[in-house]
Amino acid sequence: MSIPRFVVLLGLAVVSATRAEAIPEFARRYALPCHFCHEGYPKLSVLGEQFKERGYRLEDDATDASDWWRSIPVSFRGSLRQTFEEEGDADTTGRFRFVSGGNLGSRVSYWIDESYSVDADGIDRSGTDNAFLRVELLPDELYLRGGRLELDLPFTQARTPQLYAYDIYFATTGFETDNIGSHQDGVEAGGFLDDATRWSIAVVRGQNSGEERELSDSAGQFDGNVFGRLTRRFGEDRLGLYLYWGRNTLARTNPDPGAGGPAVLEWDDDLFRLGFDGAAYLSSVHLYGTFLYGRNGNSFADAANPSGTEEAASFTGGFGQLDFYLRDHLLLSGRFDWVHGPEAGTLGPSQTFVGFSPGLKIWLHPRIRLAFELNFRNRDQPTRGAIQVDLAL
Repeated sequence: MSIPRFVVLLGLAVVSATRAEAIPEFARRYALPCHFCHEGYPKLSVLGEQFKERGYRLEDDATDASDWWRSIPVSFRGSLRQTFEEEGDADTTGRFRFVSGGNLGSRVSYWIDESYSVDADGIDRSGTDNAFLRVELLPDELYLRGGRLELDLPFTQARTPQLYAYDIYFATTGFETDNIGSHQDGVEAGGFLDDATRWSIAVVRGQNSGEERELSDSAGQFDGNVFGRLTRRFGEDRLGLYLYWGRNTLARTNPDPGAGGPAVLEWDDDLFRLGFDGAAYLSSVHLYGTFLYGRNGNSFADAANPSGTEEAASFTGGFGQLDFYLRDHLLLSGRFDWVHGPEAGTLGPSQTFVGFSPGLKIWLHPRIRLAFELNFRNRDQPTRGAIQVDLAL
């Protein structure tokens, strides 16, 4: 799709959205403006984060299931995106989601979303990103939620306000495919130790690629991996610690069947991730980021070692982001990503992979965001760019 055509579609999307009278389900329910929970959609403010942490409840919330029903608890989220790549072709894609979420009184809350992608070939169902039920066992002290969920990361990847992913969330070594950035199936318990300190622990399936699951039934089994997080707030600022630990069964086709060994290599890899995060507000500037150490105990296998080479490999990295609000509806941003470790699929020497992503975000309406972002990378990786419009109805 050409740039002029993208601009025309963008204009039509903006016009249609500004004429719509509906607002997202939480704002409808509580009769609050969007900026109560968002620093410009879709980024959550501190109050928005606390609202989510309470199970989609305000402090001293007295609403019940009848209030949920009357609020029309379904919303539509859509995006239209044009991407560019150095010495490559431009590509236009769209994505939309139907979302329903909220609390059903003082004890039960839920979230479910269904995603679809749109490109030149038509519309495809992407699947269910999140579908979970949460029960307050001891209000404000202990909750339990289960289903398909995003791990309790310090900065969301499933609903990130950035146009490019946080590299460190998907970093790994060898042939490992599990990561902390994708949704997981499992259960999570958590709560507040006091007004400022919060904890959570999840037991999840673990992640494997579709190709691995086709090669091996064991690759799709429930691994029982553990993710935990502890965070403390200091007013609007925050510090946190998080950990992911477990094992993943990997599978791949034998790359050299002539050397002997099974047609499919299948082996177990031990996983360990330990991260620290922080966020601070300085007037109109928001600084935030994370540092992560990762280690895989047996992430590489070959024809001579079908059960893995038993060689451990590690990586470190993270990101630092600065958001500067020039105006309430105008944001300049810059993010520095880095990962130091072996190149994927190898046990070679560690290398440093760096990315820098400057961006500009403009809110044409509280429910309409126009975002621009560039992505510069080292090691001869191409420069990328993206323009995206987001709608929340």
